[in-house]
Amino acid sequence: MSVGRLPIVELPDARVAGFEALVRWQHPERGVVSPIEFIEIAEECGLIGALGEFVLNSACRQLMAWQRQFGSGMPRMISVNLSRAQLNDADIARQVERVLHATRMPAASLQLEVTESMAAQGDDIRTRLLELKALGIALALDDFGTGYSSLACLGQLPIDVVKIDRSFVADAETNLHKRVLIEATVRVARSLGMSTTAEGVETDGQAALLTTLGCDKGQGYLWSRPMTARAATQWLAAQSEASQPVEAVPAAVR
Repeated sequence: MSVGRLPIVELPDARVAGFEALVRWQHPERGVVSPIEFIEIAEECGLIGALGEFVLNSACRQLMAWQRQFGSGMPRMISVNLSRAQLNDADIARQVERVLHATRMPAASLQLEVTESMAAQGDDIRTRLLELKALGIALALDDFGTGYSSLACLGQLPIDVVKIDRSFVADAETNLHKRVLIEATVRVARSLGMSTTAEGVETDGQAALLTTLGCDKGQGYLWSRPMTARAATQWLAAQSEASQPVEAVPAAVR
């Protein structure tokens, strides 16, 4: 089991804002196994807590190592996904607090991502989210537009970042309906003091359109596929200065 790193960049200048940590399983016979397959198995076997803590710990330690190497300006944040089972764990806030203490990472440098369907599950989940926010971390609503939440519900969730699902981004250049939905999401999020990140950005045209629509950040294959820690470190070193825009990652180092 390993942790991949996917850059998150500022729009429009493509400066690196942080990374999303993605758990990866390189099976000796099947190759790379999708998290969709093994996360559910880990939940059923009661291993999701240990797996989640491993990913969080690895991500935080890597960010601190990068900041020591490259300075506090690059990158500033690491984002980690929470599974349904983790969010249902009453001890989740204390687990996150322990990792932050062990890695000496400031809480403000951590972003935790939850899906729409999880965030809208009721008072217990809202309590967990509020406990996490009380630590000083940021919370992101992942894959927005594919679950049960609506724009009207955003104000009821303790969320800092809305991540616009890739299904909207993919068709945004040719589908007026998708463009209108992205623009509406950006405007509502901004009115509530939230920022927005577009997922699955693959073309310069998509990036330019998202900038025009007011989206704050983006991530996707336009800038990089998920990288190993070593490849990501080499990539950051190649940027040389925090003010230099992100360049596409050569396939050889992904």
